[in-house]
Amino acid sequence: YDTESLSATLLHLFQNSKSFQEVVLKRSDTLHVLPNNIEMSAVESLFFKSFTREFLLRDVLHPIRSEYDFILIDCPPNLGLLSINALAASTEFVLVVSPEFFPMKAIKPLYDTYHMVRQKLNRTLRFRGVLMTMCDFRTRHSQEIRAILEKNFPSRLYRTYIRVNVALKEAASVGKSIFEYDPTSPGAFDYQNFVEEFVRDHDKVVAKRSYYESRFQALPPDEQKEILAFALQNLSQFVRMRVENPENIQDPVLKNSLIVERNKILERLFPYRHHYRAQVE
Repeated sequence: YDTESLSATLLHLFQNSKSFQEVVLKRSDTLHVLPNNIEMSAVESLFFKSFTREFLLRDVLHPIRSEYDFILIDCPPNLGLLSINALAASTEFVLVVSPEFFPMKAIKPLYDTYHMVRQKLNRTLRFRGVLMTMCDFRTRHSQEIRAILEKNFPSRLYRTYIRVNVALKEAASVGKSIFEYDPTSPGAFDYQNFVEEFVRDHDKVVAKRSYYESRFQALPPDEQKEILAFALQNLSQFVRMRVENPENIQDPVLKNSLIVERNKILERLFPYRHHYRAQVE
């Protein structure tokens, strides 16, 4: 899409001046986009005094979460209000790194921000992994950066990496996805492989959550209440104040926060790896 000709963007949703249906662009039956442009840079000044400014995006996405299998948020290359909003609205995030000096310097501040958001704003947020982009492993520098990431994120670095490919830049310049622009390009091949790897990883997480949900539901009601009470105490005071009845929370974000803490307790009682090994054997 042409960012300059947009009549409605994500900023209008933040301002409550347009509805979701007025803003969303339906690129295909399986891909919908909430567009953005340079006007979004004004969001920090517009909402500087808003008490809930860190939750603007979460509140926008809340009514439509159940309509989509995945909601992907492309963050700006800084740690401003928009990035904080993205982390506060998400259940997991992928750290995208190019093998260059300055992107590598940004890893620690971003990781520190993740821990801050998880502690104060979003207990459901999980760091999923590191994806390398714009890679050219014919160069020594790219190889060295890969080695550094493997050392610091031994179990979190995705096997898939995105190679340097001119088709990716060309696709972005004409407002198309790489699969629309050149589906046979190396860029399309790499991103397809990454999507498949990400979904496999995601499915493992879902299976683990389902296991703990079934174990929880099998417990007597009194034990369920006791576990929820312990889980609630592990949440921040800000969240606890908003929870009147732990057994019947309507807000999906608060509910997910409580489930995360509940599953930590269940994991100590019913280790998932033992259950998995028993199934395999």
